[in-house]
Amino acid sequence: MSYNLLPASKILDNLKKLLSSMRTGRVNAAVLENIYVEAYGSKMHVHEVATINIPEPSQLMITPFDKSINNAIEKAIIDSNLGISPVNDGAGIRLMFPPLTEETRKQRVKEIGKLLEESKIAIRNIRQDLLKTQKNLKDSGDLSEDELKRFELELQKEVDQLNKDLESICNDKEAELMKI
Repeated sequence: MSYNLLPASKILDNLKKLLSSMRTGRVNAAVLENIYVEAYGSKMHVHEVATINIPEPSQLMITPFDKSINNAIEKAIIDSNLGISPVNDGAGIRLMFPPLTEETRKQRVKEIGKLLEESKIAIRNIRQDLLKTQKNLKDSGDLSEDELKRFELELQKEVDQLNKDLESICNDKEAELMKI
């Protein structure tokens, strides 16, 4: 019997998404994931209004589909607190990312550790909720003591595996981050 922690898989996916948007030595277009551009009367993701290319490892080139929203994209990037000054050449916007310093890399490793711990806490909370539900079933007589013990063991195995997966993802990101 296998118990599936569906919300826990969402936690895993969320951690992957957060880590993918974290810049390492090479620029990744995911750093623009949370930037919205005011265009055509609504807020839209940058990737919905432009193509994003990586001409060099430390540079992103944003080419809008409609040149008239160049300034809106530039403003959205400035307002996003990326710490990068966009260069608008009329045809598109260039983002030049400086190399990460050792201090910045160490700070990002701490951020990764914090995200890992938050994810583990969320999984523990889900485990506690599931155990509480099963214990209530046992107390009401709908579940035997043996079934509860079996559930606890299976649940703990799944939680342990999820924690290993989270740690593996974070360790990979840390290694990528510390690689010069």
